[in-house]
Amino acid sequence: MSMILSLIIGVLGLYAFILTLSNIRYLSDLQSTIRLECSDELVSVLIPARNEEHTIGPCVRSLLEQNHTNLEILILDDGSDDDTANIVRTLCQEDGRVRLIPGKPLERGWRGKIFAMQQLYEASRGDYLLFTDADTVHNPDSVTYGLSLLKGHNASMLSGYPKQLTRNIGVELLVSAMLFNPTLYVPFRLQERLQFPMFAMAIGQYMFLSRSALNHMEGFSHIKSEICDDVLLARSCVKLREKQLFAPMSEALTCEMFPSFKEAFHGLERSINGVVKRGWISTILILAIVLVLIILAFSPFLPLYLALAGESLITIMPSLAGTLLFLAAWVINAKFFKFSFSSAFLAHITVFFVVLMYLHGLFLVLTGRGFDWKGRKIS
Repeated sequence: MSMILSLIIGVLGLYAFILTLSNIRYLSDLQSTIRLECSDELVSVLIPARNEEHTIGPCVRSLLEQNHTNLEILILDDGSDDDTANIVRTLCQEDGRVRLIPGKPLERGWRGKIFAMQQLYEASRGDYLLFTDADTVHNPDSVTYGLSLLKGHNASMLSGYPKQLTRNIGVELLVSAMLFNPTLYVPFRLQERLQFPMFAMAIGQYMFLSRSALNHMEGFSHIKSEICDDVLLARSCVKLREKQLFAPMSEALTCEMFPSFKEAFHGLERSINGVVKRGWISTILILAIVLVLIILAFSPFLPLYLALAGESLITIMPSLAGTLLFLAAWVINAKFFKFSFSSAFLAHITVFFVVLMYLHGLFLVLTGRGFDWKGRKIS
């Protein structure tokens, strides 16, 4: 049994390291192909906003400073009970490209944010649509960067991780869970060529789409009741044979997802459970993955335990090598995606929290308690 566990960790570590090297090389090559080109296409920047009085101002002002000037910036006030709408009205007076859209009452069967995005899509006029969150701040080339990638690779949808801002190591440990994808899950080079729905990735902080692709998907109505809108939109895109691209976005914008550990935990458990398919086969597969992640989370302790138990070097070495290779892979990805080294070297703790967030979220789903998002209950 000890040898089997040791070999599992060794194989996982080797796989993570090889996948990471492949992904970093691909993403670096992708960055090197970007040619920032000015264009005159109208881009609609679409922001769903619910109680965002502290973030909406900096977000919109950063978008008004874009080098791509042919913009319309539409902000949908999704039932805010703070000063969000008044701040946007002031911005509208300062620049005619900004428009405030009062949100309609939430219709039956829709999730709040997805319904807001549908209304923004219907109100927009651009041939290209950039959906972004109110807690993002964009560098001046953000729109040009995304549009150049989208057109340069003949893609219909583009998304990628912004540089994540965190206030403390606890929040960063949770937010860095997104490194799970490049370290253990998505083969990005293969994905661009073959476009598998299961590997389609997106993050709502930055989703750039052609209008024709979103028209093809008939807007957001097909995912109106889903929790994790971004990933499922990317999967829908691929299923309809619209090319979807995932690229590094840390040079284009920053985002502070969560101000506190508690908000990060509850926000991420909602996303993790929202992206998991339901059904017996999926449940068995996910539970197997959870078991593997538990083994990986505690892998640093296994070589020590085996040594103290008097196991041979042949038994100990695979687990030791696997642990170090996995940690190296995580650190490489953390550096590339601009996370701190302090959080990167605590990778195994992050993996443990990924398991914990999934299991706690699953408990909330199975007991019918559901999730809370900005004052709305999501069952």
